[in-house]
Amino acid sequence: MPSRKRTSVAASVSVGPLAEPDLDRADEIFRVAFGTFLGTPEPETFFGSADYVRTRWAADPHAAFAATVEGEVVGSNSPPTGAVSGTSAR
Repeated sequence: MPSRKRTSVAASVSVGPLAEPDLDRADEIFRVAFGTFLGTPEPETFFGSADYVRTRWAADPHAAFAATVEGEVVGSNSPPTGAVSGTSAR
């Protein structure tokens, strides 16, 4: 089986507090990451109307972190559970 050529661009990742204005993006990443992992046909709709990221953030905003590349949120954790979600595509 031929190997596929992988291409990537090195980017500087920063980690800092997850801010309230970034919750929608963190929610989108969470749904796609876990929906894809679990093989759902439409990963962006995983968890339906549940507001998992926002309610976890509200429980303890100081425990929530975001990974950013060039100012764009590309991953986050979900306190208080500590589950981590992220994306490899922007």
